[in-house]
Amino acid sequence: MAKKLLIILTLATAVAVLASCAGIPLMSQELMLSKEQKEKIEAAKKEESQEGQDKQEGQKKKDEGLIRPVPQVPEDILFTLIYLLGEDLYDKRRAVILDLEEDGIEFIPTVPHFEYEILQNVSISEAIYETEIFFGHEAFITNYYFKKILGLRGRIIGYEIRPTYIESLYGSFDPLRIKYKFKRRRVSVSIELGKVL
Repeated sequence: MAKKLLIILTLATAVAVLASCAGIPLMSQELMLSKEQKEKIEAAKKEESQEGQDKQEGQKKKDEGLIRPVPQVPEDILFTLIYLLGEDLYDKRRAVILDLEEDGIEFIPTVPHFEYEILQNVSISEAIYETEIFFGHEAFITNYYFKKILGLRGRIIGYEIRPTYIESLYGSFDPLRIKYKFKRRRVSVSIELGKVL
């Protein structure tokens, strides 16, 4: 009798060891859970699923927010790009001015020469590409948008490409103040950062 019991215990131990090595549970966890515990698990699964759906919807809305209207300008119309760089990498006074080349009006930045760069003979698609590179390395810029620059007679003389920032950093998603002063065929451009929180 003792020999049979010893054989049974040895076999049971061997089965348990082999099962645990193979990752097979010996008792179903479903049987070990109470009804209340099962309900809590189901509620947690539903909540997790809902959070996942909410995140997907939030990401979808965020992606939709990244869609920016681009001016409908033919590719044969050329611009002069004026990059307003700021003093250094930490200066948030960054924007791009698109000056229509053939309108006879010239934009003149009123910042020191090391705070801007000029790129001439650029189409609208090239301007967008260059702008994405220009704004792309900045961690706090979330997006950018186009804004028309109107001359004294209400005619479009260029475009601003303005970055948008994380609102909690500056109190506004668009903290830049860009001003224009017209004098004959020249437009002076100045840029400053609005009130920072």
